Amino acid sequence: MKLMHSWLIVAALALQFSAMPVFAKEPTPPDVKADTILHHPDVRRMLMEARAFNEAARALVLWGALQVDISRKAQTEAEREAANDLLGLLTPVIKGYLTDKGFEAAVNSQQIYGGHGYIREWGMEQFVRDARIAQIYEGTNGVQAMDLVGRKLAKDGGRAVRAFFELVGRDIAAAKAAGDPAGIAEPLEKAVGHLQGATMWLAQNGMADPNHAGAGAYAYMQLMGLVTLGWMWLKMAGVSARLKDDGNEDRAFHEAKIATARFFAERELVAAGAFRRKVEAGADSLMALPVEAF
Repeated sequence: MKLMHSWLIVAALALQFSAMPVFAKEPTPPDVKADTILHHPDVRRMLMEARAFNEAARALVLWGALQVDISRKAQTEAEREAANDLLGLLTPVIKGYLTDKGFEAAVNSQQIYGGHGYIREWGMEQFVRDARIAQIYEGTNGVQAMDLVGRKLAKDGGRAVRAFFELVGRDIAAAKAAGDPAGIAEPLEKAVGHLQGATMWLAQNGMADPNHAGAGAYAYMQLMGLVTLGWMWLKMAGVSARLKDDGNEDRAFHEAKIATARFFAERELVAAGAFRRKVEAGADSLMALPVEAF
């Protein structure tokens, strides 16, 4: 009887959800035979996640290349040192986080094609296979995360991470003063708070038990990567907000930038709290099983 009751509940829920308009975002135009896949919110989810990642990741790589130039060519030693500090801190993020998320974006792009994404005709399976190796060479991404937590955070007494927080904080304050058209400053500020909290937790607990640092390193890298991409979106949205009303032909481009920044703020930055909780969970449950259990 209990089993039959459970199946009745499942059937009732299925009937209820079957009436929900979850597939079509808007009606099919009269002159079109069927919806394109872009009418489906879940397809848009995958495309928007890839777009929000790709555009911010490219900005971060270009920002990193600029720091290389500054670290070599700036006129003062202080400028060169500051650029070198930031570059050293974020190199594990640029390599580790971006290649992990890049592979995820490739798999989602393959998913959009359905079964056709798995065959050679469309080329997506090749992108997926090519993207996979980037997570392994030049130091596996778990090693990159350990480098970030084990070496880069503590280097020079934490000088680089303190400078990073100060720089991002100044940009958040400037965006708020300018009206924050994309609505990203406040969510980014909250995400930065989670990153600062996780950083303090690692400083207090990682030295006491190195397993805590090892257990939290990958989640910490994800958290810092998320914050750093949010920082890039803050910068891009600010520029687009200033330029979109200039009367030039790029208005649609800038409006799309602001809309994508808003998507990142609402649907991506909210993961920061979960990453912090993973870091602060420590190593106890991770190390609980004996080696033989594996």
